[in-house]
Amino acid sequence: MVASIRSRIVFTLVAALAVAGFVASMATYYSTRLELSTIFDDQLKQTALEIVERHKTDVSDVYVIGQTSQFQVLIQVYDSRNNQLYLSQKRSPLPIAENMGFSTIETAAGDEWRQYVTTVGTQIIQVAQPMSVRSGIAVNASMRILQPTLIMMLFLAIAIWFVIVQALQSLNKTARAVSQRSPAALDPIPTEGLPFEVKSLVSSINRLMERLSDSLSAQQRFASDAAHELRTPLAAITLQAQLLSRAKTPEDKAKYISRLQQGVARATRLVEQLLTIARLDPDSTHRPLQEVNVDSLAHAVVEDLTPVAQAKSITLTARTLPTLAMGLPDALRLMITNLTDNAIRYTPEGGRIEIAVQSVGRTVHIAVTDNGPGIPPDERQRVFERFYRALGTKVSGTGLGLAIVSRIVQMHHGSIHVEDGFPQENGCGASFVVTLPVDAMRAQTSLS
Repeated sequence: MVASIRSRIVFTLVAALAVAGFVASMATYYSTRLELSTIFDDQLKQTALEIVERHKTDVSDVYVIGQTSQFQVLIQVYDSRNNQLYLSQKRSPLPIAENMGFSTIETAAGDEWRQYVTTVGTQIIQVAQPMSVRSGIAVNASMRILQPTLIMMLFLAIAIWFVIVQALQSLNKTARAVSQRSPAALDPIPTEGLPFEVKSLVSSINRLMERLSDSLSAQQRFASDAAHELRTPLAAITLQAQLLSRAKTPEDKAKYISRLQQGVARATRLVEQLLTIARLDPDSTHRPLQEVNVDSLAHAVVEDLTPVAQAKSITLTARTLPTLAMGLPDALRLMITNLTDNAIRYTPEGGRIEIAVQSVGRTVHIAVTDNGPGIPPDERQRVFERFYRALGTKVSGTGLGLAIVSRIVQMHHGSIHVEDGFPQENGCGASFVVTLPVDAMRAQTSLS
């Protein structure tokens, strides 16, 4: 089970406080014990030297200055000449020392003693103290020092818990606001009064919902437009099929069969265009880009569409320079193909179409220019809308070719606009100019 952020933060900080408190306690204890040991060792030594100075053999009335009974200092004098032993307390004697100075010994009962040993004449003077006394005093001293610190750490842990709970209230509030929303509610989540970190998260969610709203709107618009546009060719096909079934003469049958084939071809092309634009509508920014020879794509399109152009006696040429760009090869080829096919449809017989490709700085310019009737300036932006077709045109089409071109340009973070083309007597022609960044991935990063 995954713990909440609040629990993890509180547990981590309190655990860190506990470890810090333990380390501080141990450090204080050992430091205090070391200091007390130094002081007690000095007292043991001073007591022994005082006995030596006074040549006392009866230590029953020796009083150690600065000591009390709780320190349990034991004085033991052994006279080797008389084989006599003097003790300041009624207890079992310590082992007779063999080494002079400070040492730690263990009695037969298993107790540890710290002693200082010196000699005067035939006497061995031992002044000793139990190690348990020193440890107890060190613990008591450490606790008196650490008690305020431990109390402060307790209050600090409570303060940490309170501050974290209060700090995460905004996150809990935001989570409740999101959970209470209906699936259709894609309006932005309010960010007023939120901390910076939470505001950044909510802003990212808002941007995601904005893209999701745009995507859903596009899908709804696409479904509505597709249903509307498919209704007409399907109705025409149904009508021609009914007329064909009623035809009596071979001439009527041939006429209705031809119209039926035309209707099927138009519906098929419309479905193909709808499927193409449906594939391009989802977010394509994460598709892998490749290095594309744009000039090679232009020549390939000329080769593919030359038979179609020759059927109308149209001259189709490519004027290119070696040009490389990062992009989606299939999408870029479809873009040039749709622009060229659109030009072939609107250019009159005996006309001229040219595909030009060149690099300009860090951009690639692709222009498809014809000498057809041209496009009025007030319609040059609307021609990229789905299913839009200029008024008065007698050319058959679906109204999706240029919409697909516009979507591909957007996918590559470029731009497209319409200019005048090759002039002629009955029009100014049209030139569709596409400008793409050489590195579409870098352009995407800079835009985001």
